Amino acid sequence: MSIRRPFLALACVLLLLGGIGFAQTRLVVSTVAEASGLDPRLVSDVYSFQRIYTMMEPLVVFEKDLGYRPRLATDWSFSEDGSVITFNLREGVPFHHGKPLTAEDVKYTIEWVLDEDNPSLIRNLYINISEVEVIDDLTVQITVDPTNVWIMNSLARLHILPADIGDTNDWNTNPIGTGPFRFVEWVRDDRMLVRAYEEYWGERGNVDEVLFRPIIEDGTRLLSFEAGEIDLFHGQVTPAEVPRLEDTEGIVVTRATGLGHAYLGFNFRNDTLANALVRQAFAHLIPSEAIVARVLNGIGTVGVGPISPDSIYFAEDIPRYPYDPERAAALLAEAGLADGFRIRLHTNENPVRIQIAEILQFEASQVGIDIDVSIEEFGAFIDRILGPEKDFDLYVLGWSGNVDPDYATYGLFKTDGDNNYIAYGNPAVDVLLELGRTLPPGSPESIATYQEIQRLLMADLPFAFINNSEEIGVVQSWVEGWSVHPYASATFQDLHLVTKER
Repeated sequence: MSIRRPFLALACVLLLLGGIGFAQTRLVVSTVAEASGLDPRLVSDVYSFQRIYTMMEPLVVFEKDLGYRPRLATDWSFSEDGSVITFNLREGVPFHHGKPLTAEDVKYTIEWVLDEDNPSLIRNLYINISEVEVIDDLTVQITVDPTNVWIMNSLARLHILPADIGDTNDWNTNPIGTGPFRFVEWVRDDRMLVRAYEEYWGERGNVDEVLFRPIIEDGTRLLSFEAGEIDLFHGQVTPAEVPRLEDTEGIVVTRATGLGHAYLGFNFRNDTLANALVRQAFAHLIPSEAIVARVLNGIGTVGVGPISPDSIYFAEDIPRYPYDPERAAALLAEAGLADGFRIRLHTNENPVRIQIAEILQFEASQVGIDIDVSIEEFGAFIDRILGPEKDFDLYVLGWSGNVDPDYATYGLFKTDGDNNYIAYGNPAVDVLLELGRTLPPGSPESIATYQEIQRLLMADLPFAFINNSEEIGVVQSWVEGWSVHPYASATFQDLHLVTKER
């Protein structure tokens, strides 16, 4: 008995810790906002995909240098004319409900997205796919007609669903993928828990669980992190705190040039905003340089258009709208609105966006515009912008993931684009957007096409661009193996490789 009792006591302690012989290791990750949903076919926001990437996987993923890395596919090849891509799938990959991955699942996922009877928000990325053919269980061919030169970038964003339950499963409450973590629970606006999938085809997660905590307020998130309640977070850091954090022992700040921007969107359904002179006036009321310098403390750069000035596709000669309240007043007078007007502006609880909204509200008041600012929870805000009612006038939001110029423009500005929430349309832009998908990337013709697209867009001004993003992550010293990804949606795609020594 004297031998057994200590053993039994120890066994009870270990059971309380999460299992006989093994304490559960939980990684606590915070994000700037809550996910809007967990069905990768029906969402387009970064915060949703940051969670989805831990549970579901595409054929290939983006490395941090934006090259491709095999994931569900082991390799791929192109036909001589580039119109057919053959993917060889990884053998022995189980979905979380036990079914093995096959080419039928790839075919199902793509065809579901392409079916116009389905409410997909990502269809515009794949509309050039004309056929998906199953060669055998582990081989699938995708025909792109006419050839879309950006299709691999699009396929790197497409998470594969199991065909057997794709139409019957509730993906918001029970997402089922092939990823290193499986879904456990989601208490909206509080937490989401995922757990290491023991049958994962790759390396089993070094941590047993990941707890996602949405903490909207920057100061609160940082306090929780410095108190040791959060292991890492990606997204907005109180800008003034970044230099201090970089000099603090035990904290690692990881930074990368971002692939997105913040912008002021105009709803063209509003007759006042349909007037280009009014949109130009609003653009001249945005003190972008001051916002980057003082609100963002030098994080990121001034936004001037949909494509970053660092890109080879950027057009130096695009129309620009520097901060100039006098010019804004003159444009309003020219539009017959010298006496001002009242209008609504919506954004979400992001503190920086709130500050930008308040700055714009003040600047507009100086020229007679009364802006009614509404701040909403992220999911409600996104539903307002994306939903059937489109019940907004102005909004402040961001767009991320601009790996190529097509992603930065096509869905947002094509007349029938999936992400064209503002009802903008220009037939000349539509023609060039289609052309851009057929031209060799980096060629003089491709560069010239996207530069002309920028000139037309910035003359029409569907968005007023505020700042280009810089991605920032903060991680505790007891966590190793993670750094921020320039493609913000994919920043947690390898979270299973992270180790926590605490």
